[in-house]
Amino acid sequence: MRSLVGPVPEPAERVSSALRRCSRAALGLSSATSGESASEVSLVHQVPETADLWIALPVADAATIGSVGLRARLEVLDEIVGGAAEGRCRRIVVVEGLLELPGVRAQRSTAGEIARDLPDPVLLDVGTGVALVRLRAERIVLTDDDGVTDIEPEDLATSGPDPFADLEGHWLDHLNDPRCQVVPRMALRVCRCLPAERPLLIGIDRAGADIELVGRDGRIHRERLPFAEACTTATELGTQLRLLAGGSRYPLDRAAIRP
Repeated sequence: MRSLVGPVPEPAERVSSALRRCSRAALGLSSATSGESASEVSLVHQVPETADLWIALPVADAATIGSVGLRARLEVLDEIVGGAAEGRCRRIVVVEGLLELPGVRAQRSTAGEIARDLPDPVLLDVGTGVALVRLRAERIVLTDDDGVTDIEPEDLATSGPDPFADLEGHWLDHLNDPRCQVVPRMALRVCRCLPAERPLLIGIDRAGADIELVGRDGRIHRERLPFAEACTTATELGTQLRLLAGGSRYPLDRAAIRP
């Protein structure tokens, strides 16, 4: 795992986090018989220490893969989960490579291994209505506010998701609540006076937070607020958010900033 440094997580880590959340994704399949087709993806799981991905597909779609594999293109939309900005897409990850279909027994065994790290009800249907297929990643492209970035499979293999990827939605729900004044206080770091519309917290990771403001011109502006120190625990994250809001390192009310 790479060291936790820098104001913004590296592109490979952002990709890994997007794949972990995988709020919406589609898999494009290419075959000589059926041509181009797209399948809805219900789960994506990165194989530890590799750039390969396990993908849950409907059995009928997986049946077209065959024994020799199939060229495929996975498109993942990393949408905001939690808070008033829920559903907005903040980055797109595209992974191209060879898709393989293991036997049913191997799929069920893999589903049990995945469930220990990423419990999901869809894994209960593996072998009946759902198939687990493996995508051998060859090309990975990230598109976000920083532009379009090619990610080396080796970089993704040695990276990992943000430590708060699974809990980010709970934090956004809590801090964007109108009764919570943490986000408006954070916004004062980048604007002299608050706009008429309440600022929104649209992202949290180990290195900082992203807020969205509507300027006097009516345009939406996104600002990055880096933490003074990278975080690995919820306690550390609460401390850094509190400091950005102009508070002290040690809270008087320890429950005030926890979701």
